[in-house]
Amino acid sequence: MPDIVLLTATMIFIVRVNTLRKFWRLPMKNGEDRFLARRVGPGFYGEAGAGLLRRYRVSVTVPLLLDTPLTVWLVVTQRYNFLLVAQFIAMLVTTVVYSVIIAHFSYRAQAMFGCDPEPPATTMQLSMAPRRLRDHTNRAVELVILAAMLRALGLRESNYMHSTADDSDQAGHVLHGGIALTIWISYVQVGLLLLKVVFVRWRMPLPARRTDDFRQWRSAWLGYHLKVFDSIRVLFALVLVSGLWIKLLWDGWSQDSVIVACSLWIPAVIAFVVYLVRERRRLAAVERELRPIEMIKEFPRRPIPQGRFLAGGLLYVNRDNPVLLVRSAQGIAINLAHPSAYIGAAYFIGLALLTTWIVR
Repeated sequence: MPDIVLLTATMIFIVRVNTLRKFWRLPMKNGEDRFLARRVGPGFYGEAGAGLLRRYRVSVTVPLLLDTPLTVWLVVTQRYNFLLVAQFIAMLVTTVVYSVIIAHFSYRAQAMFGCDPEPPATTMQLSMAPRRLRDHTNRAVELVILAAMLRALGLRESNYMHSTADDSDQAGHVLHGGIALTIWISYVQVGLLLLKVVFVRWRMPLPARRTDDFRQWRSAWLGYHLKVFDSIRVLFALVLVSGLWIKLLWDGWSQDSVIVACSLWIPAVIAFVVYLVRERRRLAAVERELRPIEMIKEFPRRPIPQGRFLAGGLLYVNRDNPVLLVRSAQGIAINLAHPSAYIGAAYFIGLALLTTWIVR
């Protein structure tokens, strides 16, 4: 079992490294005349743009390096279950962070060196369609997660109630470990639901031209990310049930039974990775066909709002501004007065406290 868990965590880390490799080359993906989605002048990457490119690559590398000390410590202390969960959480957090980094440096490129031969757009449309989480909820996914959580609860209670006096200490240890794992995974499930809410409610303006094409790309983009979140939620629920089941029955199994049970995780992890790769390729096919980067220039440039900017323009404070991410002179800033900023900060503080409690 520990070998399978370590292998799974290693595969997730490899996926994170591969994601970094893709984002490392992303600025020049659309040609030497663009930095991300923004058109730049000739010789950009050989002159002033070299510094911006260097800062961008440092920024996308930092998320992978931040959890390296924790990863090394979990490997040395052989806490492979927590290593697996930590890698999943890091992968999800990195997804959100990379989205903010791309928006930030795209605005910086436009503000510092942007030059577009076409006149900038002055009008845009706003989608008034309501964005509700229930409209993007897969009932089958929710039922699987609910059934898995209830089954895990039943396994814990059954083990503790049927334990004898001789093995009560062992049963208590298993129960305590099961409770910790259940709390951890439940907290991750809440975080994934919050991410789904953020992506569902993430409003984008509509271009004045090619509106239907933009809607099609936006729907594919949103669908891809929601499928990623749901697949990870299902995998976590199955990890909880199978982990408790194997741990409860471990002592009574033969070596062959243990090998067979642990080997079942290999095709499950492979299926998970194949599913994500397939969905990513489908999104890439839509992007190659519709080229959303050509539609972005339809959006008028956002003005710098009134309010207090902190930390060199990376943070912003204005309770009257309903936007979480606003444009600043340096690129993009997070509105600390937005309710979503409070919720996000509270969640990550709780995650740090929960991690500390579990490790101790």
